[in-house]
Amino acid sequence: MKKLVMFLIVPVLMGGIVYSGAVFAEHTGPGKYNNEDLEKVEKPAKAGGETAPNVSDKPIQQSPDLEGGRLRESVATQKRINRYFHNVVVPNLKDCWEKVQGKGTIEMRYWYEADAKGGWAFKLLKGGRSTLPEDQTEVALGCMQKAVAATSFPKDGDMSDSFSINWTWPVPLPPDADQQAARMLGSNGGEGTGCDGHGSSARCVTCSGHPQTCIYVCVGSDTCEVSATRPGGFDSICTEGGSCASGGPFGVMGGIMMY
Repeated sequence: MKKLVMFLIVPVLMGGIVYSGAVFAEHTGPGKYNNEDLEKVEKPAKAGGETAPNVSDKPIQQSPDLEGGRLRESVATQKRINRYFHNVVVPNLKDCWEKVQGKGTIEMRYWYEADAKGGWAFKLLKGGRSTLPEDQTEVALGCMQKAVAATSFPKDGDMSDSFSINWTWPVPLPPDADQQAARMLGSNGGEGTGCDGHGSSARCVTCSGHPQTCIYVCVGSDTCEVSATRPGGFDSICTEGGSCASGGPFGVMGGIMMY
């Protein structure tokens, strides 16, 4: 069962902790965790400090600002990605998608890398949460793999070297898909729940607050690392990794985050 939260915040008092929304990481030992959604990596503190203390995997704290105060920017990124999906991917997807049996949702996890033309080129696809039967999940993944192969979308000022996208797709596509896509492009966000207004989960992280912490967001980074400026200190430094976005093809982020 999904939980409703506004943000997830992890305080770091000493040492450093890395939180990751990277969806292709593997479990690599007792200091590294991959709890279905996000991965936590504990690292030794810099300058000879102690290792960061253990913390709860999913602590909860209310936040007054959606997306760490970057709602408008996050919605714009989701729309840019959806223009790409609807204009480039969906035309190649429709016929195959109609062959997927059953009704439900499937999360698609895409990995893109910067190309020489200033765009994000598709590299890898994996499946996430699915409410479809296992055999139909595989059919849907095969359809998406063919539709998204050799495609790309504009970087539009993104400064990172990679982009992970976590999009929840309905099966079947809605009969009024074009109308729903038009409404999505005209929305300012804040309606419904989840990262698409329909309950999709937040898969990204970002730096926020003072002292700096890592919080879950719909659009942000695939990794977030907090380290103390000195052992035992309360000031912190936060750094982020590659670009990341969560959502779905027929909506933008709602007023309550889900993870």
